Amino acid sequence: MTPPEPTFIAIDLGASNGRVIVGALDSGRLSLREIHRFEHAPRNMGGALRWDWSHIVAQVRGGLARAAELCPGIAGLSCDSWAQDFGLLDPTGRLMAEPVCYRDARTAGMPESFAHIISPDDLVRRVGSTAAPITTLCQLRALAQDEPDALAGAWRMLHIADLIHHDLCGMAVTDRTMATASGLRALATGAWDTELLAALGIPAHFLPEVTERPAVIGRVLTDRAPDPALAGVPVIAGAGHDTAAASVLCTDRDHALLSCGTWSMLGCISEDPIVPEAPAREGLAILGMSAGRWGLMRPIAGLWPLQQCRLHWEREGLSVGWAEVIAGAAGRPPIALIDLDAPALGAPGDLPGAIADYCRQTHQPTPEGPAEVAAAILHSLAFEHRLGLEALERVTGRRFGAVRMVGGGSANTLLCRLTAEATGRPVIAGPTEATAAGNIIGQMRARGLIAEDDTALIERSFRPVRHEPEGTCDAALIERYLQLKGIAGQ
Repeated sequence: MTPPEPTFIAIDLGASNGRVIVGALDSGRLSLREIHRFEHAPRNMGGALRWDWSHIVAQVRGGLARAAELCPGIAGLSCDSWAQDFGLLDPTGRLMAEPVCYRDARTAGMPESFAHIISPDDLVRRVGSTAAPITTLCQLRALAQDEPDALAGAWRMLHIADLIHHDLCGMAVTDRTMATASGLRALATGAWDTELLAALGIPAHFLPEVTERPAVIGRVLTDRAPDPALAGVPVIAGAGHDTAAASVLCTDRDHALLSCGTWSMLGCISEDPIVPEAPAREGLAILGMSAGRWGLMRPIAGLWPLQQCRLHWEREGLSVGWAEVIAGAAGRPPIALIDLDAPALGAPGDLPGAIADYCRQTHQPTPEGPAEVAAAILHSLAFEHRLGLEALERVTGRRFGAVRMVGGGSANTLLCRLTAEATGRPVIAGPTEATAAGNIIGQMRARGLIAEDDTALIERSFRPVRHEPEGTCDAALIERYLQLKGIAGQ
């Protein structure tokens, strides 16, 4: 009798929900099964916007226990998550405080406030990460200014995925993809940029060891195992940054990658880092991807504004599902467009109210109800995808034949169609579980079960949906959006 294929667990933490997914090879294809899903959100605690870490950990552990019950013989597990946010551990290995959310106001004005030390363009060229307030670098700079004792007393700094690994196996390490996203690691040397940190008044004694390739970093400790069956299971550090994990699914170098969820990350994959002349102006970042590759990526607001609108509507007693919202917006021209980078739209809260205020301030009609709000957001997001693709092609001198959209947003057929029309390129959409799939593929590579260049496995396992541009994008709408962005005529 042929023994069953090894089963792996992906803990996939997004900035609005988390999932525990198991995966295994089945007749030469990767088979995935969602075991547990939960929602989470930051909340105000201790004077800051923080993640409800005890809730996240409890949900992850509950999902792992369920996976162990349903799938005996787990061969490995790994966590991926959003980048930038982190927790500080004290010398005993305890978390000093709940991780602060990157949307907290403590980094307002950065990195412009230290442009006299290093310009935004030089910052990106030096460390790769975008010159934006959300970065780990800017968050640490804020801590160094406002809470220096917290940094002085920290033993290790770990990103979100790394904190989950530490909770399970006790190892305090990070991986290459998280390190490159943080803004703390020098592109030229691959080492933590302690010279830059010193210039910004940030200590470096708490920075962890970095794994360069997917590797087993430890095993689930008996006293930390969510289920006895998980004791001794290898904990694998792969592509901890969720965008890097999802990049595995973009196998055609002629395609631009669009990982779309709470954030949209649009870019291209290369063997060596591409360093633009003016990366900050283009909003681009140079990030480590899976399999030792590099990505030139543009972070875009993504579906977060619409997610926040749905949460507000539910709090107001109006329960509307995703399918209902998208169906209402389909075929409806937007009565307004929204600069998704507008500061007022970046904080949790009453997003429908913030959008109404924005529209009044920009002399536009105010969207009323979920359908009109969704139409405004999704058309605007499609135009952001267009601007991102234009920036990418401007910098690389390439023309991408299609956009490969993966992640939760790839199930939004309206957004796929609008993106195809806005960019004038086919959108090849799916799978929605790209991050978990990339996570598990990384684990299989670390255990030597599949080759690093096994793109055929990916092509066999997933059948993306192709969305052709159905017509020419409305030039007047594009011009309106460029005016809102302040870049019309440039």
